Amino acid sequence: MERSRRRAAAALLATLLAAPLATLLAGCGGPLLAIPGGALAGEPAAVPASWGASHTGVLELETRPGDPYSVQVNYVVRDGRLYVDPADGRRWLEHLRASPLVRVRIDGRVYAMRAVLAGRPGELAGFDEDRWIYELVAR
Repeated sequence: MERSRRRAAAALLATLLAAPLATLLAGCGGPLLAIPGGALAGEPAAVPASWGASHTGVLELETRPGDPYSVQVNYVVRDGRLYVDPADGRRWLEHLRASPLVRVRIDGRVYAMRAVLAGRPGELAGFDEDRWIYELVAR
């Protein structure tokens, strides 16, 4: 009897948590931490001529325009240019290879961009030697 009460309580808890979690994931307009999302929401913006001084950070990258898939990724800015460096096996790397058209969200602004292969693993100094390097440029 006690076991069935525990199961019933666990089922009720799962039901109560599922609806708010589904609402949160559907309404976030992009990825949520390590959970991939769909189309990015935000204010459309023109891609700047320069991304400023060298720095690193995290951006949200939307790939696969026909069925948007978005993830949070690290980026690097060097000489005013914006780079991402996917590792083999990442789903979003396969998406970039299939279509270079991406959208990027930084600070609530969404930029229509294109991913251009800038280096293969080990080719560019200062990047992990096992990473592909893509520059993100205006479409």
